Amino acid sequence: MRAALRGELLDRLYGRDEPAWDAWVTGLSAAERDELESVLDVYLRELDGRDAEKLAGLGRALGINERARREIAAGDYWDRSHALVWLTLLRDAPDRDLLRAHCTETPRERAAAARVLYAARTDDCATTGVDLLLRDDPDPFSVFGVDTLYRVAEGNPSPFFERAAADFPTWPPALQRQALLVVRHLTTVVGGADLSWVVAALSSADPSVRAAAWRALGAYGWNRRLRDAIDLDAIPDEPAPAVRADAYRALGVWGDATALGAIEAAGTVDPDPRAQVAAAETLVAQRGPDAVPAPSDPPQHSAGVAGDQSADAVADPSAPDPETPAPAVPPFDVAWDWAAEHTRFDRLARDISRDRDRLRDEVRG
Repeated sequence: MRAALRGELLDRLYGRDEPAWDAWVTGLSAAERDELESVLDVYLRELDGRDAEKLAGLGRALGINERARREIAAGDYWDRSHALVWLTLLRDAPDRDLLRAHCTETPRERAAAARVLYAARTDDCATTGVDLLLRDDPDPFSVFGVDTLYRVAEGNPSPFFERAAADFPTWPPALQRQALLVVRHLTTVVGGADLSWVVAALSSADPSVRAAAWRALGAYGWNRRLRDAIDLDAIPDEPAPAVRADAYRALGVWGDATALGAIEAAGTVDPDPRAQVAAAETLVAQRGPDAVPAPSDPPQHSAGVAGDQSADAVADPSAPDPETPAPAVPPFDVAWDWAAEHTRFDRLARDISRDRDRLRDEVRG
């Protein structure tokens, strides 16, 4: 049965000017209609463009659209989810009030409802889509939900930025991170959107949100107004080493003299080795592994230790202090050497990969 239905479907889709779906479906048995829905489900996931538009007519002939609307209005969670999948495949957006009334109970339903609007390319995809996703104290989304939020905001980011500017402080940290991830990838379409809430996220009580804010801001080095609102001198005061590391990476993406100067000022004396490595990797990427690292001051001794030194040691700084170990290599020099060595190795590996065929021929020849 499936083979016969598939053959007839493809013949009507590609072999005729008009597929005449209604006439075909009318003559099918209940079992054939059920099987045809399964075949249609497969092809709607594989095809796009004009072919998908033609196949949507078969969905209407089978009554899938209207059945999906009834399931949204009167079904349970699984009925609604199944109905939303079908409407997305058929690019058929239902009445918006129906979606608002029945499809905002869970993050999955919110994402699925907004995805219908995106698939159908409705004029209100951004406004209604953002409203469905982010209204009424939303919970964090799955990866599909974050992707849907990005897609509905990409064409018209204003509704998303306006909602975030108003509600961002009330969202849980996980959702805040997801919103900042979307911002990170909307760089080319933001226009004059209000991004003050992204800068404010640098002061969040949650370090993961502060880190996500830096990662988002790394993509906006071109936005002078936004950059002027960021206090680069406050980076050394950031208590979380991982957040400082993300700050160095973000400034490295900006890549201008001001940003690199801020990395040198904070990163070369950062007390955390991993953060120092992040700063070194960023500077090496900008200046090359053969550049000379910025000098780093050795750790200062505490006042108590200095007070125990003899007068002769103070008078003669070159005299060795038996209680003080020999000075080690400055920590940032170690981080720089590590980053430079990895960069050189990466270049060597790429050179070998590029010349692999030539080297193989030379060895064989």
